[in-house]
Amino acid sequence: MLDKVISTIFGHPPPPELCGRFTETFCYQSIKDRHPVTLTKVIDQIYKAGANDPELSDDSKVVTGVLSRLKNRLQTDKEVEVLTLQSRDLTMWNDCLGALDPSTWFSAPWLIVECYLYRAIHDALQATTHFKHPEFDIFRAEKCEGLVKSMRSMSEIGDVLEKISDVNSLHIEMFLKFSLWGNKTDLSLLKHFNLELSDVQNTNVSKNDDKILTDHLPRVIEFIKSIPCGQVDIVLDNAGYELFSDLCLAEILLRGKMARRVKFHMKSIPWFVSDVTAYDMNFMLAELSKAKQEALRQLGLAWSERLKDGTFITTQHDFWTSPYGFKEMQRVSDDLYQEMSTADIVIFKGDLNYRKLVNDRRWPHDTEFTVALEGFNPTKIVTLRTIKCDSLAGCTDINKIQDIIDTDKDSMFNGSYAVVSCNF
Repeated sequence: MLDKVISTIFGHPPPPELCGRFTETFCYQSIKDRHPVTLTKVIDQIYKAGANDPELSDDSKVVTGVLSRLKNRLQTDKEVEVLTLQSRDLTMWNDCLGALDPSTWFSAPWLIVECYLYRAIHDALQATTHFKHPEFDIFRAEKCEGLVKSMRSMSEIGDVLEKISDVNSLHIEMFLKFSLWGNKTDLSLLKHFNLELSDVQNTNVSKNDDKILTDHLPRVIEFIKSIPCGQVDIVLDNAGYELFSDLCLAEILLRGKMARRVKFHMKSIPWFVSDVTAYDMNFMLAELSKAKQEALRQLGLAWSERLKDGTFITTQHDFWTSPYGFKEMQRVSDDLYQEMSTADIVIFKGDLNYRKLVNDRRWPHDTEFTVALEGFNPTKIVTLRTIKCDSLAGCTDINKIQDIIDTDKDSMFNGSYAVVSCNF
């Protein structure tokens, strides 16, 4: 039914999902170059772990063998295989994988194969004796290093936050922008574009206003002000600096009595290198609580208390690490859809959440955001996203986008530009 509605709007079926067949896209570059590099780094880490610890040697050989085979199948465009390791979401995954047609790495939807990549890494580790510990995270060292390197920038934002008592619209705007541009710190992409964390962290957020290609911030701020003591959900993206900026936004909303509680949706397994897990949240609060900087230490202690008193809530759901776009949420995970509908507003952070919102299609860039959602409408939603791939909708100035692509195409994929889009 929904496809018929979209066909009526466009005069034809909705555009195709991004995949590796579109060789001019960043999607193709990612499957061809970035994903093999990710696998190589994991293989190297596991190999070194086995070489340095005889107890890990057998597990290391198994994992490196499985992931080397996966890398070969990716690079030679073989079919994506169904999962075999028993898990509570195995049927959900294999229902999706079994329906792929075509089903090779470069012909199947990129959203699905990229999610599959990280799930396959997770399953390879879970099938061992020593690497399957629930708190083991192959990407943890990178995330912890990123957090340490971000302390100075975080301290600057913390100093600003601690001076605010009476919250007004300008404060809400400021911290929405901190949260928006904090999304630029994606560890899976920084090295691809030869960027350092210092290149993407800046407390002077308003200087980037001309780089927000769709700016629904005014209507988002007005709505937030209209829901005194409401519930705000934030679907998190990256750990470290971005998570800190999200926590600061939540603090402002609570101080200003726009929210009575803020619920943070995290990943249940290590995901896309830097996505937030429960360990990442706890690690950040622990590090902040013992920071040398007074503002950071006070925030760490205060946020730990908020988790205890219920003004901060953390939660996880298997759907966030599934291969599905969000238009499938109500069908596949209705419990999560109903949970979303209890929030006054849900803030979706980052590139992957945006891709899942618009189902990673090659939408004409001026397609209305609400059309690109393809019926996903549990409540008021807003997306804060720095652009790191080809999926983009809801932009009215097509000429500006074309000028950017013609002048510096990489800037459309490295987080230099952003969108703030909502469904209201």
